[in-house]
Amino acid sequence: MTAEVSGAYFRRTRLFWMAVITGAFGYYTLLVFWPQSIPYKSLGLWGNFSKNLVDKYHPHLYGGYWLAWLVHVAEALYSIKLCR
Repeated sequence: MTAEVSGAYFRRTRLFWMAVITGAFGYYTLLVFWPQSIPYKSLGLWGNFSKNLVDKYHPHLYGGYWLAWLVHVAEALYSIKLCR
């Protein structure tokens, strides 16, 4: 198998998506662990939605946070196994 053929299967993710996912996960981390640090009123409708989630569904956000980490770690481990 040549380098050109193997390179066709594995491509780097676009920087835009890496930034969006990193930012979203960072915001989710703030919602779960430091909800008092978010300026909800400055975020408009998104702030109102986030405040509602924190006030009414914080245990669900906490569980979902750790579930998201578990899924990401599992997919990374599966990718490593698959690529061997």
